Amino acid sequence: MKKLLVVLFAAALLVSFSSNDLFARGIGIKGGYTWMQDDNSDVYDNNWDFGVLFDMGNFIFQSLKFRPGLDYISCEGKNNNTLNKDIWGIHFDWYWHFMGDGAFSPFIGFGPTLNYLDWEEGEDNEDSDAGVDLFAGLMLGIAGTPFDLLLEARYKFID
Repeated sequence: MKKLLVVLFAAALLVSFSSNDLFARGIGIKGGYTWMQDDNSDVYDNNWDFGVLFDMGNFIFQSLKFRPGLDYISCEGKNNNTLNKDIWGIHFDWYWHFMGDGAFSPFIGFGPTLNYLDWEEGEDNEDSDAGVDLFAGLMLGIAGTPFDLLLEARYKFID
């Protein structure tokens, strides 16, 4: 599964960067709520996340945008026997603005994620995992600047 995600990611970056200039057209600040899935759903509570993204431009058609980014989630265990952990995600996301691109633009999206996991205590306190995120939200453009504010909800599937 991890090898497939890495190959898909590499192919997507090649296609994206070949069709666009190699610089970010804008920078976004994002915040939202993340629902943990798979192995994490039984052990950790859902929590708030925040991060930054870089608008690399359109991908295939006008309303689909490629926006790689970074985010952070602090996970607290559901019981006292579980170690708390931090998740740092590197995202390669595609945002579809289904009502067009404007100052007030709802979106849905998906993207592969490389997650760096850091537990608070213990001998083996670091790990990394691949995953996929599904998300929806709202983009608010800040007039006269290349900055955006994104509010989103994510479903995080970590391998």
